Amino acid sequence: MSGAATPTVSPPSSGGEERPPRILRPVRQNTFAGVLRNGPFLRLWLSQALSQTANNMVNFALLLRVTDIVTFHGVAGANTAVSLVILSFSIPSVIFGPVAGVAADRTNRRTLMTLVNVGRAISVLLFILIRPTWHAQTILLAIYLITFLFGTISQFFAPAEGAAIPSLVPRDQLLAANSLFNLTFTATQLLGFAVFGPVLAKVVGVDVLFGACVALFAVCALLTMTLPTSPPPERNATGADGQMMNRLWADIREGLLYILQDPLLLRSIVYLTLAATTFLMVASLGPEFVTKVIGLPPGDIGFIVAPAGLGVVLGVFLVPPLVRRFPRDAVIDWAIALAGVILALLALSRVILGALLDGGTPSVATETAFAGLLAAALGVCNACVLVPAQTILQERSHEQIRARVYATFFTISNSVAFIPIFFAAASADIFGVVQVLVVVAAILTGVGVVSLLHRHSEAMARRGRVRTRHRQGPETLGPNE
Repeated sequence: MSGAATPTVSPPSSGGEERPPRILRPVRQNTFAGVLRNGPFLRLWLSQALSQTANNMVNFALLLRVTDIVTFHGVAGANTAVSLVILSFSIPSVIFGPVAGVAADRTNRRTLMTLVNVGRAISVLLFILIRPTWHAQTILLAIYLITFLFGTISQFFAPAEGAAIPSLVPRDQLLAANSLFNLTFTATQLLGFAVFGPVLAKVVGVDVLFGACVALFAVCALLTMTLPTSPPPERNATGADGQMMNRLWADIREGLLYILQDPLLLRSIVYLTLAATTFLMVASLGPEFVTKVIGLPPGDIGFIVAPAGLGVVLGVFLVPPLVRRFPRDAVIDWAIALAGVILALLALSRVILGALLDGGTPSVATETAFAGLLAAALGVCNACVLVPAQTILQERSHEQIRARVYATFFTISNSVAFIPIFFAAASADIFGVVQVLVVVAAILTGVGVVSLLHRHSEAMARRGRVRTRHRQGPETLGPNE
């Protein structure tokens, strides 16, 4: 046989007339199972799952080690010390983010992701060389510098990975693919930050935990090596020997102009930036909130992170039916407004429980359960922002510029987050973590409500214009005409 013929079906006719045969075409399944049947996407997804798990294990180990150093040596400004770890990882995006986007668009993405995984494995090895017998400031400085190196290397992975998704799956499966990646991102937070990180740190120690992360990054390098090659698009050779910086700047400028000329794409980046900034601020204040407000030791922060992760999992499954029924922008705006309200309730959880108990002091178990419930609700809101906004970003980005769009987003996000994270942590050291969280919650609620009101006014204006243009007949005349 030379090839399988396309099957046809001729349905029976009631009047004896012969109907033309109906061609049966394969239907793509916009489900998790459907996208996971795609072998290259499956390997990219496994690489994401393992690398994100390792990332969160490293993050937990760093937060735990810095908190232990600050506590043991009595270093002032615990929130500031923790926030500097987050900033050490975020600042490289501001410096190298645009370059990373250009590199992902102009080089083989498979090779780039493989080299990045190898580089991350090597940089994590450096954490093991830090000795607890060193001076406290020396240890903190070494951690910040290595974290900066780790973040710099990692910048070149995310744009290549994000841009690779649409090239591996068809357009009508993008929502399922992004939902799966966001679900995996949350699950790896849960596994890395709340399960494997705490368990390995307590059982075998932080250094062995770093060693496990090195092994995971090595496995990710092997997985990315098996992905389909993605050679860069051909370009006209203009000034090959002296114009590299000019071409680099032109590529960065092209990506920025592409975003500024698309209001919907720009809005999705604003949504993602707001969500990322809020997440990083809450993460920097999390250890202090857990220890000072709830009364748990720093190592038990997983009791709050785990419900938040489960909430995002639930939110990922809720997003597809929600966006089928409501506009994606409206879902995002409602999620931002509700997230602000829930964050305020979380910050004031002890006061609320005290009022419910008629002035009594809630137990640690009761407050942990209440905070976990609110954290789960925050997770649902987080998914309702991230999944639709990320889908919009990918749909509105052309293949040859998508990595630069991602890199620009990461650059904007981390640039905007730099000041809020640092000053939120410093303000928490001065005024208290509860007061700062309440202010952040008020800002979130205000942004969501203003955006909803603006959307409603725009909808009413459009409806009025349509009615004016299509109104005809006697009803358009006044009573005296």
